[in-house]
Amino acid sequence: MVAKKKKRTWSYYFYKLMMTKALIKDTPRIIVIGGGASGCGVARDLVLRGYQTTLIEFGDLGSGTSSRFHGMLQSGARYAVSDTSYAAECFRERETIAKIVPEAVELIGGLFISLPNDPEDYPEKFSKCCEIAKIPYREIKIDEVLNKEKELNKNVLRAFQVPDAIIHSWKLVNLLAKDIKAKGGEVLTNHQVVSIKQHNNLVKSVEVIEKNGVKKTLECDGIINASGPWSGKIAKLVDQEVELQLTKGSVMVFSHRLVSQAINRCRIPSSNDIMCPSGTVSLWGTTSEIVNDPDTTKIRPEEIQELLMGAEELFPNVKNYRSFRAWAGVRPLVKPKNFDKNMPLPRSHSVIDHQENGLRNFLTVCGGSLTTHRSMAEDVVNKLGNKLGINTLCSTDKTPVSNPKNLNWIPSFYFQKIEKEKNFDDLVCECEAITKTDIEELMKNENLSDFHDIRRRIRVGFGPCQGTFCNSRLAEIVASQNKDIDIKKSILNFWSERLKGSIRTSYGDQAKQILLSDYIHQENFGLRLNEENSEKEDIRT
Repeated sequence: MVAKKKKRTWSYYFYKLMMTKALIKDTPRIIVIGGGASGCGVARDLVLRGYQTTLIEFGDLGSGTSSRFHGMLQSGARYAVSDTSYAAECFRERETIAKIVPEAVELIGGLFISLPNDPEDYPEKFSKCCEIAKIPYREIKIDEVLNKEKELNKNVLRAFQVPDAIIHSWKLVNLLAKDIKAKGGEVLTNHQVVSIKQHNNLVKSVEVIEKNGVKKTLECDGIINASGPWSGKIAKLVDQEVELQLTKGSVMVFSHRLVSQAINRCRIPSSNDIMCPSGTVSLWGTTSEIVNDPDTTKIRPEEIQELLMGAEELFPNVKNYRSFRAWAGVRPLVKPKNFDKNMPLPRSHSVIDHQENGLRNFLTVCGGSLTTHRSMAEDVVNKLGNKLGINTLCSTDKTPVSNPKNLNWIPSFYFQKIEKEKNFDDLVCECEAITKTDIEELMKNENLSDFHDIRRRIRVGFGPCQGTFCNSRLAEIVASQNKDIDIKKSILNFWSERLKGSIRTSYGDQAKQILLSDYIHQENFGLRLNEENSEKEDIRT
């Protein structure tokens, strides 16, 4: 006989409610500053351990360093010789990220190619260090490489296969943010941190300004500064120092997938040595230039020439292919105390506990890479827990960010979707096969109307035309859903931002594309560029 389920009284539920409120009240409230991969990773780790968590981002998620790189989810092989322990960490994290967030990962593999002017002894060092770091690799025959990668220099001497992958950073950070909110955390985008209040050398609150100019104060029991190259500026708000080396790296975008996998030069990591297929395009980079300001992202013409010259060594016919955009990001490396200036800075991350300088419950995590964002988060949250007397273990390596049954990302996803649904009349962005339905569903589900927020999430305007044709189509959809938006200003800003990147590669067919875009926006729409909407940069020089 099955026992009857005991009926719960109102007093039972009242007690449970009060206990839940008491537990929440006693749980530390932590603020994370920075909405890139590191910040989102930290915030997700915190909510999974039961902290009350608020993430604050100045712009949109992933709009800083996390989206301004070559897109590689590192196997670690790139750093096997120069920093073997960091290489091992990269491989462990590459395996974990591919497992917990497959929707953002494209499992393409990678090649390390040795050319005649590369160091002869490096391949042997490379293979030995990969073994030490436990990174799988195998040397493959030259004929096999050249049959698969038709654009590659035919003078390849040696080639090694490694498990590199591609990660789509905007998809990653938005999936992380979605999971943070689903588990009770708060994500505030377009909020600028203007001050941090403290009492008796203990952080107490953060003052922010919203996009509409409204100020508000958020109380907290601790702060984790995960703002990447801006970490030093945030630390200065509380009279703290974070010693960083900021390096600007520029990337060129080509309009085809010139390669089927990530291709590296088999040598010590340096400039101009990686080609990665990403989505429907290829990314080549990067340059390396030490800068003083994290907002230094303007690309000079000579950088484009440097990139092209470097690319020609691996891909002799690269100038015959259309490059339609270039961008730059700033990478932060932490300068450890008493570090030998004659040595390269370590690639691995650092956690700085500012209590050493008199400020309690304020930590900075910086360095590392997007590949290691999860382990960076685990490290800094462990240290915060030790300070607060909370010993909850990290579970981010075992807890899926999204549905683990979802397939790994493939570049032809939207094209296959259109072919299957025969929804050709609904097409908005022909380069990326984005439909009106895709955009309307995104706007409804995430309450979006900003053109750039839509672009980052769904790739509209990402292709070779750079918004020439889809800008006005997007405007029609947004205007029909949001009557309050200044649609002319939105079109102008979208055109200006797309032009800012494409003008840097205005040679050959791309020069014709820019002139066509210019004609459509100026003559058809009557728009004019000015200092305000070109972000104070003369994009026509």
